[in-house]
Amino acid sequence: MKTRDKIIQASIVLFNEQGERNVTTNHIAADLGISPGNLYYHFRNKEDIILSIYEEYARNLLLETMPEVSPDVKPLDAIILYMDVVFQAMMKFRFFYSNLPVLLAKNPLLHDKYVEVQSFIAQRVSELLLSLRNANMMDFSDEDLPDIVSILRLVNTFWLSFYQTQNNDNEINDAVFYQGVLKILVIIHPYISDAAKDEFLEARAMYRQRCQDSLDAA
Repeated sequence: MKTRDKIIQASIVLFNEQGERNVTTNHIAADLGISPGNLYYHFRNKEDIILSIYEEYARNLLLETMPEVSPDVKPLDAIILYMDVVFQAMMKFRFFYSNLPVLLAKNPLLHDKYVEVQSFIAQRVSELLLSLRNANMMDFSDEDLPDIVSILRLVNTFWLSFYQTQNNDNEINDAVFYQGVLKILVIIHPYISDAAKDEFLEARAMYRQRCQDSLDAA
């Protein structure tokens, strides 16, 4: 692995474990056993590292794992796959979700890229929901669609921050993420058609079991 990639991966681990605000470039260099000068050869500052991390996040989420609507994938399966993808991204880049407004305020370029990526995600989520409606698995009006998408993305984006403000124990584990997924399922439940109710409830039961298993293992 190239030094630049090692810096990115080490930074993700340190930011997740200690919090981005508590980690300096000197900490990252020391963790890798390289000089600060070597780190600055690849990145100008910590904000530059975070920008590169976000680019990896966007590539991972949008280009490699974000599900697409297709005749080969059942609509509800696509939604479940989407939630799994978001879960995995939140787990890997959880420091970013924990301190999002501050990170964006400090880095205008990061903010621009974030808005661009989020616009694409909103479009994809809209397509997934429309595929469910076309398959007679959900029922909602065109007028309500943008608000449903916004609420789903709101939970995805700020669930970690909300959880951390509501609990004295700020440890982030798998159970926390599954709780976030279950909140999303609560949001879409009223729109699920009678024909798709059993399939939906089966999916919800699966996530409840995953959450309980994670709690038991913690």
